[in-house]
Amino acid sequence: QQFLPKNPIGFQSELRFRHGSNLSILSGSVTAHEICAAAAHRSRKEKLLAERRTFHRANMTREAALACGKSVPIGTDPFGRSYWVFSAEPSSLFVCQLDSDSEVATTARKKWHRFHKPEEIASVIVCLGKGQLCETLREIFPDAAKIVKDRSWSTLLYGRRLACQSEASKASPHSKEPKAESEEQVDYGEPFVEDEDVLVESENGKFLWDAVIVDVSKDPETDRVNGYLVHYKKWSSRFNQWVIPDRVVEPSNVNLEVQEEVLQDFSIANDTTPPMLEEMFAYKFLNSKKRARSTPASKVDLFATAITRPSASCDEKFLARLKGAILLIEAALPRGSVGASSVGSWNPQAAALWRNLVKDAQGPGSLMKCILLLEDAISPDWMHSQATQLYASIPTQWRAMGEATLPAVALRVSILDRCLKYQQKKKDIRQSC
Repeated sequence: QQFLPKNPIGFQSELRFRHGSNLSILSGSVTAHEICAAAAHRSRKEKLLAERRTFHRANMTREAALACGKSVPIGTDPFGRSYWVFSAEPSSLFVCQLDSDSEVATTARKKWHRFHKPEEIASVIVCLGKGQLCETLREIFPDAAKIVKDRSWSTLLYGRRLACQSEASKASPHSKEPKAESEEQVDYGEPFVEDEDVLVESENGKFLWDAVIVDVSKDPETDRVNGYLVHYKKWSSRFNQWVIPDRVVEPSNVNLEVQEEVLQDFSIANDTTPPMLEEMFAYKFLNSKKRARSTPASKVDLFATAITRPSASCDEKFLARLKGAILLIEAALPRGSVGASSVGSWNPQAAALWRNLVKDAQGPGSLMKCILLLEDAISPDWMHSQATQLYASIPTQWRAMGEATLPAVALRVSILDRCLKYQQKKKDIRQSC
């Protein structure tokens, strides 16, 4: 058993010495590290079980209170709002919020909000995101959970908004005069019909998306179009959306040119490599000659999977970065390191299928399978001498598949990137033989 210094300066000095002397960075025996990993896994498991017991205990307490005629809150969100379901109206959700404008904190007034329709409750569930409170609301209101899953709740809310606007225009005594003025000022031309190809402006006003008109909403009084239900091409029908008329334009030549220019500008702006991937050894040999890949990979195609939406979770961002790192290693493989011929194990068809598996990976299990396939395809002649020692210190392949986690995938990616001889050529191996 080896012990590293506990102070940071001595620890860093020891690591630099081991790296310069080509020694293993891993301290201690493999068995000791496996014991530590098992203890950490056991601790996380016990914590999760304790949280679930507390969650189920709270649910049983709430159900028992309802059976006795008492009411207890379902839960509380991070902003201090409490959520209630009363036996007198079990199909409605009530939210209690303390009035922050109250002068005396001890006598703070409470504001109650009632959500009765499934689409209203669905909007609350979506805003809460993830957590035990969200799971409880899904169990209590299955209809709302269903429309959250198929994403039709936003369409239902938009339809209600259009109906309210129509009723408000009827109830207003002076609605005819302003409407006549607005009709003269805003002219959308001939209305679009069902099954007609259109371009829909994005909500931020930066892009134009190809779409098809599915349904048309008209004002019953004036028979003017006040909304379109559109289906975005190459997208699932669950993303169908109601949009206002001024966001829908015809696919004319001018509009198509604008659409193409905007997409090109967006691609150029995003043609950047994530900083984490620039530190990899594979990145230095991405555009080098004599690579195993027949066609050079562009940065846009290579790192598209590494770019996530702004609201993505930490795990989603981590998974996306790992996808980009694995694709980067495969794109920088030297010629001869894998069987890239038409009859080889890494022929163009197999390589394209493997890349699709990496891009479509939904978790650490599927991503671990991809990195193990790549490890098996690479010839041992293209690995450094320290590769055997490093791979002996991590779980075997069959065990890695059973215990796949994002940190475990990141460890194997880092080892593979450090052990590959990207600069080696086929003739160097022949000379050594």
